[in-house]
Amino acid sequence: MNRTVKKVWKLSSSRKMPVNQEIIGIIGTGRGVGVTHFTVMTAGYLGGVLRKRCAVLEWNSHGDFRNMRKLCAKEQSQAGSFHILEADYYERAGIDTLLLCKKSGYQAVIVDYGTVRDGNLEEFLRCDRQFVLGSLSEWQMETFLEFERKGKKAEKSWKTLVSFGSEEARKNAEKKLDIPISRIPVSVDVFAVTGEIIGFYQQFF
Repeated sequence: MNRTVKKVWKLSSSRKMPVNQEIIGIIGTGRGVGVTHFTVMTAGYLGGVLRKRCAVLEWNSHGDFRNMRKLCAKEQSQAGSFHILEADYYERAGIDTLLLCKKSGYQAVIVDYGTVRDGNLEEFLRCDRQFVLGSLSEWQMETFLEFERKGKKAEKSWKTLVSFGSEEARKNAEKKLDIPISRIPVSVDVFAVTGEIIGFYQQFF
C-alpha cells in the first residue's frame, strides 16, 4: 500500500461516509483541451462556493499534479498527496485511491481521467456525473466530433464542454451533433472563483 493510500485509509477510519456523495469524472477527447484546468476549477467551485469537502484524483500518467504540488502546496507535502485551499489532491490515483476516498467523508470526488486514449473511458462512464472536454480548434475538431457522434449513438449522457474554438464553430457543432455544447469561461487564475465561473457552474450543480 503506497503512502497516498495509507493517508486516505487514515481518513476513512475516522470519518463517516457522507449521505450525498458524488463521483465526478472529467475526460478529454485529446491532449491540451483543458481537462486538468477544468478539474481544479471544479474543485474550487464545489469547495469554495458550495462548501463541499473535495478530493481530486489524477487518474492518468501526465504528471500535472506533481508539478502543481511543487509550485502551489504551501506546506511540505509527501509525494502522492497535498492540500490546496478546500481540496485534497492525489497524484497517480487508481481504483484503490478512489475506493478509499469514497469511504473518507468526501462529499465530492473529482477525477481527472486525462484523455480517452489513456484507456480510462470505462471508469469514467461509471461516474455519477460526467464531463467530456473537447476542442473546436481546426487540428482537434474532427477527433472531438467523432467521439461525440459515437457517444450519441451509444446513448451516453455526459455534459459536453469546450474551451477553444470560435463561437461560430461551437454553434455549428451543436447543430451537427444535435447536443448542447457549453463554453468554459476564461480563467486566468485557476484558483480564483469569479462571478462568471459561479454562473457557469450553477447550470450543472
